[in-house]
Amino acid sequence: MMQRQRVRTTCRLVVAGVTLSLLGAVCQAQGLTLIEAYQLALRHDPQLQAARCEHQAAVEARPQARAGLLPTASFSYEYSNTTQDIVSSDNPVYASGSSSFATNYYTLSLTQPVFRYAALVRLGQSKAEVGRADVLLDVALQELMIRVSEKYLLALAAQDQLTFARAEQTADERHFELASARLEMGLAPITDLHDAKARLAVVQAQTIKAENLLDDGLQALREMTGKEVVELSPLQQDMALKAPEPAAIEAWVDTALQQNLLLEAQRLATKVADREVTRQRAGHYPTLDLVGRFNNNETGATLFGGGSEVETQEVTLQLNIPIYEGGVVNSRTRQAVSQSRQAAQELERDTRAVRRQARSAYLGVQSAISRVQALEQAVAAHKLALEAKQEGFRSGLYTGLTVLDAERDLYQAKLEYAQARYDYLFNSLRLKLAAGTLNYQDLAQVGACFARAE
Repeated sequence: MMQRQRVRTTCRLVVAGVTLSLLGAVCQAQGLTLIEAYQLALRHDPQLQAARCEHQAAVEARPQARAGLLPTASFSYEYSNTTQDIVSSDNPVYASGSSSFATNYYTLSLTQPVFRYAALVRLGQSKAEVGRADVLLDVALQELMIRVSEKYLLALAAQDQLTFARAEQTADERHFELASARLEMGLAPITDLHDAKARLAVVQAQTIKAENLLDDGLQALREMTGKEVVELSPLQQDMALKAPEPAAIEAWVDTALQQNLLLEAQRLATKVADREVTRQRAGHYPTLDLVGRFNNNETGATLFGGGSEVETQEVTLQLNIPIYEGGVVNSRTRQAVSQSRQAAQELERDTRAVRRQARSAYLGVQSAISRVQALEQAVAAHKLALEAKQEGFRSGLYTGLTVLDAERDLYQAKLEYAQARYDYLFNSLRLKLAAGTLNYQDLAQVGACFARAE
């Protein structure tokens, strides 16, 4: 519980205190960093702004519920003008005549609920609703970190893919020029030229695809940050890989089941649904109110005499006992019971999902570390293989196509190596999200792995 409170406090302090003064020209001369993207999204992301508005609306449940137990006052005023004519009368004094007069009537009433069980239940229910709204706002902040990180890493992966595609295209263009020259000199068959042309066409198509992917990735960041993104800051070459601590998957699962914010929000939703059943059943219970009224009735005249002004003060203890309302109370109770069961099933669904997410993220971090280490060795091996084949090509031992294959293999290994590092960072954040401990410091640690692009 203390850990969860710490996460909430940290998230709210970030919203309240993060500084945006340095972000005016963030996408111009320098590459956008992950932290800058998050800070911009805190201010401009429509999904987060909608969550804040939803939170503000939800917290109003508390004063609305409290109002059901507070006194209410009302004032009513009525004015009428009356014209009377005696059509017939057995009274010889008033055998005939007519009159016209005004009447002013107003009432001031004050009602204080004494016993309304449904209102008492609603007050406790509103407390759970406001607590759930607070948790959901914290969830929105955590999910923003995940969404920004995911979009940033996807855009960075697309940027890497485009870089490697252009490098491969440059190599294929050189090979195509070499094949054309060798064909003109009669040193190579026409098939070599066709192979070089085919390879160049394929890599050109891959470059176009990579350009589109990068543009889409940058636009996805713009969608959240509200700013045009031109360049991203790449990962540093030296990045420490840390295994999850504690190094036990069940410990992370247990933490997730206890502290995951989505689970806490669903638990509160279940509590709200349970209390709704009680509130609807309270429709069978009596209510008791204390009512005070002050009435003033001023009549200008009457047909049978002069006018009058009458003041009345009343204090009433009003008891209302429901007997039958067409079965609506029973129907609403059954509806609330079904909704309570639905909330319980949704809680079970989310519990199972959080268990799976925690395991998946933990294993994702572990496997990413292993993949990074293996692919780092693969990149080094492909570099040595390329150097050997380039030397063999100069000595006539290998063809140009063999060298191109070696270059392509190196680019592919570099791309997979970069993706493995991105997976490590993203799964590290996902693991803490599942555990319910993700905060700004965690994102800052990931952001520190990126180098500023000059």
